[in-house]
Amino acid sequence: MTPQLSISDSIWHTAFSSSPIGMALTDMQTGLYVDANDVYCAWLGRTREEVIGKSTLDLGIYSNANDREIILEGLKRDGHVLNREVSLITKTGATVVILFSGRIVENGKYLLSAGQNITALKEKEYLASVLQSELVISKELFESVFRLNPAAVSLSNAETGKYDDINEAYCRLIGYDRDEIIGKTSHELNIWITKLDRARLLAEVQKKGWSTGMEASVRTKTGEIRHVVSGNTIINNHGRPTLLAILIDITESKQSKEALEFAVKERTKELNRILEDLQKTQDQLILAEKMATLGQLVASVAHEINNPLAAISAFSEQIFNRMGNFGNRLFQIKECFSKHSEKDINEIISWVIELFTFKPKSYGFMEARKAKKNLESIFIRLEIEPAYDLADRIVDLGVPDFFLENEKFLLHFQSSTLLDLVLSELNTLRSIESIRLAVERTSKIVYSLKNYGRYDRHEAKTPINLVDTIETVLTLYQSKMKSGVECVRFYNAEPTIAGYPDELIQIWTNLIYNALQAMAFKGTLTIQVDELETEVSVRIKDSGPGIPIGIQKRIFEPFYTTKEKGEGTGLGLGIVKQSVEERHQGRIQFQSEPGNTEFEVRLPKS
Repeated sequence: MTPQLSISDSIWHTAFSSSPIGMALTDMQTGLYVDANDVYCAWLGRTREEVIGKSTLDLGIYSNANDREIILEGLKRDGHVLNREVSLITKTGATVVILFSGRIVENGKYLLSAGQNITALKEKEYLASVLQSELVISKELFESVFRLNPAAVSLSNAETGKYDDINEAYCRLIGYDRDEIIGKTSHELNIWITKLDRARLLAEVQKKGWSTGMEASVRTKTGEIRHVVSGNTIINNHGRPTLLAILIDITESKQSKEALEFAVKERTKELNRILEDLQKTQDQLILAEKMATLGQLVASVAHEINNPLAAISAFSEQIFNRMGNFGNRLFQIKECFSKHSEKDINEIISWVIELFTFKPKSYGFMEARKAKKNLESIFIRLEIEPAYDLADRIVDLGVPDFFLENEKFLLHFQSSTLLDLVLSELNTLRSIESIRLAVERTSKIVYSLKNYGRYDRHEAKTPINLVDTIETVLTLYQSKMKSGVECVRFYNAEPTIAGYPDELIQIWTNLIYNALQAMAFKGTLTIQVDELETEVSVRIKDSGPGIPIGIQKRIFEPFYTTKEKGEGTGLGLGIVKQSVEERHQGRIQFQSEPGNTEFEVRLPKS
């Protein structure tokens, strides 16, 4: 009756038969194969039955007969051959290259051969570096791993719990000698603090076939409590389930856990403080960049405000002076009306009312010249003087069409004094309209400055009309553009998105001002807004010289700038990218070539 294999023999046999490396056992006296695994047989293209009991000469497997002789010489001389490349011939005549190792075992009785098929790897230049380690498969390997493992390793009957084998590290962990452990159960040795630990471990292993990272507490022989983390698996040993357990002592780290957690909490608090400081610093840098840009705008904005203020001052003074002479005008009107019937007076008043509601029109040079000539000829024919001055005033007031359409009615104004009074009043109305436009212009500039100067990084997102934020920036830069920049707007949509209004204004400010600077404030600035399926797109394009290829990869880097010292911090485009991508979950891209540089910002609709 064949004796039952020991646990080590069983594991060795399993490793031999299921190894991914080809292995064979040869009788040194007869040269016949005693055993060979499936991988080894597959090399030869033969079944196991065709190999066992045959010799290498019988099978004719050596492509080079010298290989066999060299291997035998090495075995006789050293007792082993390591990592020799051997070419073997399969049953079909094909050639395979094997990295062969062999060792004499059992006191010279057997040759244990092991190798790996390197036919495919042989074609690769790095074969030598890939296959440097020695291929050694032996029974002693498991023993070495088991015995010398610094972790505590045990083999126990999964059904009864009795220990079959343990290593020296296991003995050190629980404080028992080997003889005191083998054949006993952990319950008998009173190792587990609670039965629940072992039951929990077995339940996990039985459920999955393995467990790892499970923590437990064990009691040593002296009663000391040790904390371990375990890895476990069930192996089949001669039809009997055997528990392979590896325990790692974590007592010291467990004991220092509270101190470590406290240190981590303190460190976390410190890091949070540092992050808050960094956030404040970042906010200050962003605000500084914004204020630097605002500073560049101050002079031009002041000029933009001074112009309408000067117009308001001039027109208001003109109106003031005219109103001071209101009494004299009443006498003039009374004298003029005394020459007309009540019916005529009513018709004149109705005509004047209609004139004052007539929408004025601006004329080009040629149109204005033609209108003046037509009016002048009418006044001359009707003997209304001074014909040229009256025609000129009417064209300046933008109402020549009204007079030309009412030519017959001009007979009522053969007294030029009455017509002069009407035109003077109409001019006052135009002055008031000019004041209103100047006030609107100033208010728009102030509103734009207010929007630009506002900064609250922690505000919540609000619904924003994108076109309004773009127009705010264009208003601030209008004075810089009117002397040489043509601004072309393609607002194909006026989308409203959820965003941070002050940050969006700063995005357009950086992109638009960079475009203006790139063109040296001479060229075409094109702004296009489109609404896509899930995004809105804003394109800002300039006709400048383009961004050199060498610096295109760096333009979004913080503090990187190509501008002269004092003209830029290098933060502008970095802030733009961060705001677009991180704050608004959008994306920014650009393309550039001489005469055409375009930045596109895409933002989600919601």
